[in-house]
Amino acid sequence: MASISRRNGAWQYRVSYKDGTTYRNKTRGGFNTKRAAQLAAADIETKLGRGANLMASERLFCELFREWYETFIEGKYSPDNQRLVERIVRFSERVFPGMRIREVDRTIYQQALNKFGETHATETVRKYNIYMRAFIRYEIEEGAIFRDPTYKAKAIGNVPEKKESLKYINFSDTQKLITEVRKDMRPKYVSRYMILFQLATGCRLEEVLGMTWDCINFKKRTIKINKSWDYKDTLDFGGLKNKASYRTITIDKKTLQIIKKLKAHQSEVHLATGLENAKNLVFANDQMQLISPEALNKVLKKLCKRLELIELTSHGLRHTHASILLLHKRVTLKYLSRRLGHENIITTLQTYAHVLDELEQLEDRSVDDTMEDLYQESPNS
Repeated sequence: MASISRRNGAWQYRVSYKDGTTYRNKTRGGFNTKRAAQLAAADIETKLGRGANLMASERLFCELFREWYETFIEGKYSPDNQRLVERIVRFSERVFPGMRIREVDRTIYQQALNKFGETHATETVRKYNIYMRAFIRYEIEEGAIFRDPTYKAKAIGNVPEKKESLKYINFSDTQKLITEVRKDMRPKYVSRYMILFQLATGCRLEEVLGMTWDCINFKKRTIKINKSWDYKDTLDFGGLKNKASYRTITIDKKTLQIIKKLKAHQSEVHLATGLENAKNLVFANDQMQLISPEALNKVLKKLCKRLELIELTSHGLRHTHASILLLHKRVTLKYLSRRLGHENIITTLQTYAHVLDELEQLEDRSVDDTMEDLYQESPNS
């Protein structure tokens, strides 16, 4: 029950309620009229009836956000993903300093997004909004708040996207690159094996580095992608980018034959030097260590320059694999999305939109040719 009283010329309410096994009081004053205090008290009682957590509603937005991050994100996702959410938590500490979670309404939230968008790209603003909205919805379920300040929020940035150039080479240029790679194919040049493997599978670089021998099935000609290598921070195995990234895909016989030679060489090195491939890494060099991404990209760019091709990075090999499957083999977008480990087919569609435009032009011509084949000259024509 609420009690209404007058104190120091203003009206106040006091609501008593049970929090678990503890009895608590919620008091607020400063109302000009008794009626205003009664309405405010009634609102509190309604929220309590709906399961409100009044203690949580009084806590700071950024304090609860960090607690949510440490409970549900930290240590459970990839290092890159964790770094992103950590930046968003720090952002909330800057823009909502000292603000209780119940005080952040739609206007305040949208103003914060607008200000952030002045110096950032739309995709970045969108990501910030996604994680703050996930946190807010959790707090709604917990009863800390009942209204969603992120509802219909507009995540728009004013800085042009820094789009990675979707560099890839066509089928014939890929043949040239493979031929050049194989000219000096020696196990001590492990980067060349990685280039062929990435062209054959479309794996991300961190997935290639994290590949272990137990993940390659030479009999069934498949590879299992179930971990990555964190070459930025821990220098150890880590999780994959998303749930869909955990996958098993096929690999061609020729690439497997080449990779098998690398396995035999590692065994020879072990017998000669006693060095152990402790982590069972596929692409370990003669020191039983992984080469750096910088070293791999340096070799790749040198090969491309020698062949007068577009200078690719390792990620360009992934794009090349995808574009060849789309344009040369005409695989479905659904299949490609699964093979690449994209979170959903929309990601694949957005990434390879211009490749699909090129494919559409080829399909248009194919339709024209088909229609012409259907026309048969009449004996009387």
